[in-house]
Amino acid sequence: MQFNEYLKTCRTRNLLTQEELVHALYSFDMAYFKGLDTTTLSKWERGVTKPKLEKQVSIIKYFQMLTKVALPCFDDHSEEEIEEHICKVGMQNIISESKSKQLILDFPSNSMSLDNLSVYQLKNTIMIDKVININTYLDRDFNQNFTQLETGDFKKWALIEGNLFLVCEYANEVIGLLFILKLKPKAFEKIMNGKIMERSLHEEDFALPHEKGSSYILSFFALNEKAASMLFIRYYAHLISHQHYIDEVGTATFMKDAQKLIKNINLPYYTSYITENKMELQFYKAPLSSFLATPKIIKMILTRQIMKEE
Repeated sequence: MQFNEYLKTCRTRNLLTQEELVHALYSFDMAYFKGLDTTTLSKWERGVTKPKLEKQVSIIKYFQMLTKVALPCFDDHSEEEIEEHICKVGMQNIISESKSKQLILDFPSNSMSLDNLSVYQLKNTIMIDKVININTYLDRDFNQNFTQLETGDFKKWALIEGNLFLVCEYANEVIGLLFILKLKPKAFEKIMNGKIMERSLHEEDFALPHEKGSSYILSFFALNEKAASMLFIRYYAHLISHQHYIDEVGTATFMKDAQKLIKNINLPYYTSYITENKMELQFYKAPLSSFLATPKIIKMILTRQIMKEE
C-alpha cells in the first residue's frame, strides 16, 4: 500500500469527507496543516503529490488517536503481505545507520541477494538445538553470564506459541537470529523495572497470540546487515499484523554497541539498573504506536512511490 492509497483508505473507513479531514488535521496539528485545503488533500490521495514525511507521521498519529490502533487500516493485510510492503533497502539503511559492530558483523555478503535469504520461525525444526546452542553461547558472551540462562530456557520459550524466535538462513547455514518474548503486561513491567530477570519468568508470564501482551526483544545477532535487515523486516511485519494484541515494545542490554541499534529503531531509554558487580543494565521501551509512527518506519512502509513532495 502506497501512502496515497493508505490516506484515502483511512479517510473513507472513518467516514470522513475530504473537507472534514482537512478541518480535523488542522485542529489536530495546526503547525503542520495550516493552509491545507481539499485541493491539496485530493492531490495527496491521487498520488499527484505527497505530504512531507513529518506530515505523513502526523496524519498517522491523528488516525491513531481516532481509532486507538497503532497503524490503522492494515487489518486486511496478512503478515506475508505486510512483509512485502516493507522496503528492504529502507530497512537496510536503518540497520546500517546504527553502525553496530558486535551484534552485526561484517561477514562478506556481495554474493548474497536479499531474495536468497530465508527467515523462518524456530519451532520444532531440525535446526532448533543448533540455533539454541549458538544463542546460549552469545548470551553468555554479550551479557558476561549475568542472565544465567541455559539452553533449556531458550528452547522452552521457543516452543511457546506467542513468542517469536526467528532465524535467518543462507545456503542452509544460520547467519542471524532474533528472539522475541511476548509477555503479559505485569511480567513485562517487572522486567522493564529490573524487579525480575528473564530467568525468573514462568509459563504463566507469557501471553498467547490473541492475548494482550508486550513484545520483549530477548536476543539478536547477525553475520551481516542483510541478515539483520531480513530479520527486522519479519519482526515489523509481525508487529503490524498483531498490533491489536501488542501494547508495548521493550528490551534491555549492557552493551553500548546494542544501544546504538536500539535507539536507531526508535526505542527510547527508559531506566537503568546497576548490578552487584557495577555493570549498568539499560532498559528501553515505547508504546507500539510510538514505535511504528516514526519518519524512518513510515518511509520504509508507505512512501516508496516516486512523486513530488509539497
